[in-house]
Amino acid sequence: MLILIAHGSRDPVWRGSLEALTRSVGDSLPREQVRLAFMQFTGPTLPEVVREGLAAGHGEFRILPLFMASAGHVDKDVKPLVEELSAAHPEARLEVMTPLGEDGLLPHLIVDIANRFSTQG
Repeated sequence: MLILIAHGSRDPVWRGSLEALTRSVGDSLPREQVRLAFMQFTGPTLPEVVREGLAAGHGEFRILPLFMASAGHVDKDVKPLVEELSAAHPEARLEVMTPLGEDGLLPHLIVDIANRFSTQG
């Protein structure tokens, strides 16, 4: 299971954007269940998504932080929470992936978007 984890917001428009992203990623990965979790302000939380995944028979969880850097939420919140979940569920394999902003593909994506935008005008 791939879990996209984001900060969270009370704004339904913000949430809608992330839900659309999750659906799009899921459509592109038809053999994998893709879920969205939030750190605060709204749910589901990461522990809730992991528990639901375990109940559905999933044993491996890749967690992709939708953050620009490891500092802050990833290092201070996500990684310790994953350690707690791993201790509570030793039958599960939980892996925190490189945050979106630190992935080497992001600069290429930005260039692609910028090039596409410049050709629209």
